[in-house]
Amino acid sequence: MKRRSFLKKTTIISLFPYITSGLLARNATEWRLSKKPFSLNFAPHFGMFKNHAGEALIDQIQFMHDHGFRSLEDNGMKSRDVATQNKIANKMSSLRMDMGVFVAHKIYWRKPNLTSGNKELRNEFLSNIRDSITVARRVNARWMTVVPGYVDLTKEMNYQTVNVVESLRRACDILEPYGLVMVLDREFMKHVVWPAKPGRA
Repeated sequence: MKRRSFLKKTTIISLFPYITSGLLARNATEWRLSKKPFSLNFAPHFGMFKNHAGEALIDQIQFMHDHGFRSLEDNGMKSRDVATQNKIANKMSSLRMDMGVFVAHKIYWRKPNLTSGNKELRNEFLSNIRDSITVARRVNARWMTVVPGYVDLTKEMNYQTVNVVESLRRACDILEPYGLVMVLDREFMKHVVWPAKPGRA
């Protein structure tokens, strides 16, 4: 074998793993983009793919759709301005994507809320629920997250349960005519109050 032919063939063989990996990576990307949506209705958050799609929320939605997602979850949806909510809703509608949960009310991070039975806090909660109806209809959402809050150490558990159930019952009466559903999240229903965290009320 001639030296030149030997070197040429050896170079091609040595580069083969890199060529193959590049082709596989490209084919995998094309396969993902052309593949049907996920069989499970995963709902990512804004920010999860910003390093790929950029900071713009609309671009992030497009990226989610292109990679097989058909739903979006946005806990902070209620705090967004109306124009942004409308843009998100229009983009998702054009892609036939569903809106997942958003947080329906103010969450108290450092003291009991619904467990306390405090009438002012209950009325505030119910007012938040009413406001969430408009948001839900604007962004085509059906589900909203509700957090009962901390355990109240000054009350028996049975009384606290009654307080929470009564608040949820009244919220159900408000939401039922609109076909909206509360998703109960007990993550912050703690027996011990957490240390104060900056920026949380």
